[in-house]
Amino acid sequence: MENPNNFSKPACSCGHDKSNPKVQHKCEYSGFGQILYWIGISAVPVRVNFECNICSETIESTDDPNILKQYVGR
Repeated sequence: MENPNNFSKPACSCGHDKSNPKVQHKCEYSGFGQILYWIGISAVPVRVNFECNICSETIESTDDPNILKQYVGR
């Protein structure tokens, strides 16, 4: 019987998951957040996408507030 807790991580067609160094995060900001970012003030993104640098596929995307806080100023 299979282990129901044994989930595979999301990966792109190259086989990279979001922990791979070839995958980078790209933050999306609100209009006001973009203005703050442009003038040098850290803003919380509204979404973070994890994209493979090789195939350009989006592996994972999140708008979870707890995860977004980890990407302030990145």
